[in-house]
Amino acid sequence: MARWPGLAAQLLMLLLVGWLAWQGVSNFIGNARALGVSMGFGFLHSEAGFEIAQAMIPFGPASSYADAIVVATLNSLLVIALSSLIGTVIALGVAFGRLSAHPLIRGASTAYVEVFRNVPMLLQIFFWYFSALALLPGVSESHALGGALLNNRGLFLPRVTMTPEAWRALLVSLVVFLLAFVALRRVLRARARSGALPRCTVALLVLCALPLGFMHAQFGLERPLAEGFNVAGGFVLLPELIALTLGLSIYNSAFLAEIFRAGIQSVPAGQAEAAATVGLTGVRAALLVVLPQALRLALPPAGGQYQTLAKASSLAAAIGYPDIMQIVGGTVLSQTGQALEAMALVVLLYAVINIAIAFVTNLFNRRLLRAESR
Repeated sequence: MARWPGLAAQLLMLLLVGWLAWQGVSNFIGNARALGVSMGFGFLHSEAGFEIAQAMIPFGPASSYADAIVVATLNSLLVIALSSLIGTVIALGVAFGRLSAHPLIRGASTAYVEVFRNVPMLLQIFFWYFSALALLPGVSESHALGGALLNNRGLFLPRVTMTPEAWRALLVSLVVFLLAFVALRRVLRARARSGALPRCTVALLVLCALPLGFMHAQFGLERPLAEGFNVAGGFVLLPELIALTLGLSIYNSAFLAEIFRAGIQSVPAGQAEAAATVGLTGVRAALLVVLPQALRLALPPAGGQYQTLAKASSLAAAIGYPDIMQIVGGTVLSQTGQALEAMALVVLLYAVINIAIAFVTNLFNRRLLRAESR
């Protein structure tokens, strides 16, 4: 009985919020009808009529608004994935650097954290886009980085080309590799029990490598080449993508480094000493013994930071990168006039991305806890 007042208050608050939301939507719909503005998501099947600078799937002016939303979502997922990966690698290095016994490494890592987490993220993105990348040379004076070209139009990377039969070759090669790999594992297990190496081992190793030779003829590599004022071949990472990825990675890595450092410090010192007794020292002990235990405590807050990174990717609109906010909340909204529908799609897409990040984080966290309990 003591819980009833609290439940009644929560129910009353829920009803109040629902009533306010209903009143707001009803008022918007009434005003839209009074102004003769159409409602609904039927515009998604209409022709978009514009280009998108970066599209991971085929897109042109004849494509629909729904296709534009898919392209924008893929662009957002690309920058989120790249920033999360780069930021995690930097954060792990800085976290271990802050715990280093060497004063120079420890001081540099501490300075990295204190500087970059106290500089606004948008300012860092502007620095990379308007200052650092703007100083790159033109196409005719591109920097050659192996098979890649770097200039003020972006980073041009080699592109993999495929013949029409490439997908069939890829599927056959994958099946052959899996069968050979399973057979090789059984052979090695039999060897571990008997101590003798079966005669078919070499044949299975050759069979595992055979798909690589079979696939070689189906795939090629198209390198970018500077031709006058343009670059032919390959695919490009736009300056907007590079600047946004660097800004998001560096800023969030400063926070992730502190999260990982706290997780590392939570591991008892005896674990590193035990690793040293079995011959694991330095980097191997940190990666094989300390880090797996540190992730158990660091993963939940790190997941929250990855969600913050995903939401901050909407700052791409400030430099014109074609993400969800720029395309859906900008171009699509202005062309169609469907403000409520466009912004609802923006909210829904960012919510789905963040819920997916939380789901993956919880999944990995459960696996870590299950592995620890064994």
